[in-house]
Amino acid sequence: MAGTRHLVDHKALRSFVSAIFAAKGMRPDQAAMVAEVLVWANLRGTDSHGVSRIPRYLAAMQRGHFNPQAEPEITPLSEAAFRMDCRFAAGAVAVRRALDEAIRRARTSGIACGLFTESTHTGAIGHYAERGAEQGVIAIVIVTGAPNMAYHGAAAPSLATAPIAIGVPNADGRILLLDMATGIVPIGRVRQALAEGTAIPLGWALDGDGKHTTDPAKAEITLPLGGAKGSGLSLMFECLTGILGAKPILASSGTRRRGQNGLVIAIDVARFRPLADFIGDVGTLARAIKALPRLPEVEEILLPGERGARQAEERSRKGIPIAPKSWAALEEIARELGLAMPALQTLAQ
Repeated sequence: MAGTRHLVDHKALRSFVSAIFAAKGMRPDQAAMVAEVLVWANLRGTDSHGVSRIPRYLAAMQRGHFNPQAEPEITPLSEAAFRMDCRFAAGAVAVRRALDEAIRRARTSGIACGLFTESTHTGAIGHYAERGAEQGVIAIVIVTGAPNMAYHGAAAPSLATAPIAIGVPNADGRILLLDMATGIVPIGRVRQALAEGTAIPLGWALDGDGKHTTDPAKAEITLPLGGAKGSGLSLMFECLTGILGAKPILASSGTRRRGQNGLVIAIDVARFRPLADFIGDVGTLARAIKALPRLPEVEEILLPGERGARQAEERSRKGIPIAPKSWAALEEIARELGLAMPALQTLAQ
């Protein structure tokens, strides 16, 4: 869509977003966590999971589906396992606390896992996996939510576009970071296309009648990545999260629970071998992959997370572009709460 995108410094944007959630009743430190996760997504070019989500978060608060003052409760199950009732707390607060607990336990047991249930939207889960890898652990995060994707061969919403993120420590801090959904695209990408007034590719989604569509306004059901492979992964992720945690998204009554469930796993590398040796071998592997012969049409072989890291470096220097509709929504929120908008530059498109 033609128009002007607004360029905002990431630090100023993070402060502004934090102020929004603090004004809505969140503790300042927890409001800062939400802001960090949202702006992290924008920095890495995953704008569908960035500040464009704020109006949806605030609407969820108004409906009582997001408790800005909730404190997740951890129940220990063993030295290496726990579960956490999120009580519809902010997803950023819930997953960060779950991962921190898993890391703490992994320092003793070598590996630890935790189930969390009834969180609100967790945002880009690569953020948490990266945070774990920065602390010398292999971090795995899986999240499931409301059905918005068709099971392979079905014409109705059946499962979530359940994402998985894995962060692995690497040389020079260049973390290997896989962050992928089990759908061809997350539903946020469809909403982003709608906001930008662009069509979506054929094969991304179905309409409400189960027919293929390129119109983001009609797209209601996304399709699984790799057909049966993506839907199979999503099905298994639901078994590992909602069902194992006794909070299945699709209850036996046929009703669908709200909120998101997830699993975090932390592996303390140093409990298995010296961290420096592990990182050295990961770096050797990464360099070997980068040096592989390329297909004629391929300019460079990229590692998981490399494209996003480069985008983050560029946007840290030049600013984060915010689409006109998202900027207008933020202006409305700022007026309502009496907040000043962050300073900006503009880039004609």
